[in-house]
Amino acid sequence: MEKVRIGENSGKVWRVLNELKKVSVHEMCRLTQLTHEEVMLAIGWLARENNIFIERREDTYFLSNGSEYHFCFG
Repeated sequence: MEKVRIGENSGKVWRVLNELKKVSVHEMCRLTQLTHEEVMLAIGWLARENNIFIERREDTYFLSNGSEYHFCFG
């Protein structure tokens, strides 16, 4: 798969995360209508840019945009 397409798919994944904040990989495939392979490549792209958080609970991976991890001390 070419880099341009992976980048486009990363945008699709990012838009879903901005709307829903947290979603499972399985749900991401359904919402973006991308294959599991396409979603995983997009996740890798976003992870390399530090734009995604990945959490594993039992046998399920969840993705988030990190909004629930931002803290303000002051």
